[in-house]
Amino acid sequence: MITIQKWSRVILVAAIGIAAGMPGLGAQVSAGATAAQASQPKSLLITIVEGEGALNDIRTRTAREPIVEVDDENHKPVAGALVLFALDKSGSTYANFGGLPSVSVRTDQAGHAVATGFQTTQKKGTYKINVHASVGELVAVTVINMTNIEALASGSGTPPAAVGVGSHHKVIWIVSSVLVAGAVAGIVAATQQSSPTSVSTGTGTVGAPAAVGGIHFQLHARHP
Repeated sequence: MITIQKWSRVILVAAIGIAAGMPGLGAQVSAGATAAQASQPKSLLITIVEGEGALNDIRTRTAREPIVEVDDENHKPVAGALVLFALDKSGSTYANFGGLPSVSVRTDQAGHAVATGFQTTQKKGTYKINVHASVGELVAVTVINMTNIEALASGSGTPPAAVGVGSHHKVIWIVSSVLVAGAVAGIVAATQQSSPTSVSTGTGTVGAPAAVGGIHFQLHARHP
């Protein structure tokens, strides 16, 4: 009957044999652990790539998807970082992420994280998107500011100033022509009633708008 003491000796001998046959095993495990520790960032930095100060048109429902980049202390991209985009209670009345107030994504090889599903509501105003990035126990935060606006439709009319200038020129020409025509008619009627003096009109010439009415007349009186 094999006792517990004998089994312990057998296991100890087997372990010594395995260790003797694989001398590099311990060194390989140690090197792998050291490399893993070296690849871990010591701090995180969030850079806003898209979205900061964006003006989102609520008429067309077009909005810029927020994009951030997560880097380490050497400004190198950190892949696989967990990034949370979140709207507070007030901000969720202006926008959402596929109907939800927040969305979590992982950074790609370039360290970029895109807030997929981002869309605005019909409410105008400014709001904030809180961004939270983490790798293990390391954390970094930032805020993205956006504004919902209602842009004017293209081709929706002529500016009032342009309309006013055009109408002003037309009114000047029409009024001046009426005044000149009335003055000529009055002169002709007066000369016919007061004396046999005859009045003949010359040929009218059209000049620049700076002249009164833009029309010039010449009057010639002939006595019998």
